Amino acid sequence: MYDYLIIGNGIAGLSAAEEIRKHEDTATILIVSDEKGHTYWRTRLSELIAKDFNDDEILVKKDPWYNDRRIEERFNTKVLKIDKDKKIAYLEDGEEIEYGKVLIATGAHAFIPPIKNADSQGVFAIRSSEDLVEFKNYVKDKKKLVIIGGGILGLEAADSAHKLGLDILVIEAFDYLLARQLDRDLSGKLEKALNEMGIETLTGKNTKEILIEDGHVVGVKLSDDSEIKADAIMIQAGVRSNIEIAQNSDLATDRGILVGEDLKVEGYDIYAAGDVAQIDNFTIGLWTASMEMGKIAGANMTGEHRTYEKPKPFSTLMIGDIKLFSAGMNSGEGIEEEKIEKDGKIYKLFKNGDKFVGGILWGDIKYQMDVKAIVFEGKDPAETKLGAEIFGL
Repeated sequence: MYDYLIIGNGIAGLSAAEEIRKHEDTATILIVSDEKGHTYWRTRLSELIAKDFNDDEILVKKDPWYNDRRIEERFNTKVLKIDKDKKIAYLEDGEEIEYGKVLIATGAHAFIPPIKNADSQGVFAIRSSEDLVEFKNYVKDKKKLVIIGGGILGLEAADSAHKLGLDILVIEAFDYLLARQLDRDLSGKLEKALNEMGIETLTGKNTKEILIEDGHVVGVKLSDDSEIKADAIMIQAGVRSNIEIAQNSDLATDRGILVGEDLKVEGYDIYAAGDVAQIDNFTIGLWTASMEMGKIAGANMTGEHRTYEKPKPFSTLMIGDIKLFSAGMNSGEGIEEEKIEKDGKIYKLFKNGDKFVGGILWGDIKYQMDVKAIVFEGKDPAETKLGAEIFGL
């Protein structure tokens, strides 16, 4: 019998365990994970494509930390389901674990679009350190990599893989890169900058099939039936929540496990945090959001009454000489742009009526806190350094 059972050892699970221990000195805590070791910095996976590393270097916390806090762990252990009434977790090997309260923090897996032959050798979706090692070993003697997906992670992976000496082509289904973060103007500048770095891009194209010869990847076929040669494929098309345990346990699910703002499943001593949790109609696949959710869930499991507020959308991309920051909305009906360009650097604010709803910084991102304050807190731009130093307000 454990007072607190945490299923999943991503940053949400780890943060929850740490928070529980801050509130409960003697309670028993068990983290169960189907991964092979301690929580690691998943956010560094793209960067590490181009670097040698060992497992210890990417750990968030190391052995003494867990031992000092009496947090027990079981790796390579899969939970199949929980009995929400009896408070029992059933493991794949037949073992049963009784708990007082349980947190499901099983994260997410890479989404693989319905592309023919997407399960073939030479196709990768990097979501774990094991995926990363397998990819790096595979491409050691390869020349060309096609990345399907031109979002932030896809572009960061493209940059790292290019540093390995691979020829890179990024294929994006949308009409322009980073459509959620950028307007067409700055997306065009981004694409030009990537091309000048040696990273090819192809936008407005869907991949229909991965071409195979002798069991290995040799290229891709697009929806217009044009073919592109490739020695390996990386798919960066987003993630989907790992909700199987909840489904097997008859918990309410949609894209994620349905919880309230307190991250609790209504009516039970069950909580969910991180990529797997869904509040109202949104799930959030962000490291910082998962960390915050874990802290809140852990505190609430000990009797606190905290609520999680949906984070405000912002993004940063820094690869090569490219530096950009984006927050809020930059397109839509009634949105007007205010733009200043200085020495190749671009500063944009987007307004809907009398309210600033978005901002983009290109080449100079030191004003990002000002943009956040203007967009998310309604601060008058004239009261910020961005307004005074750049827009002359």
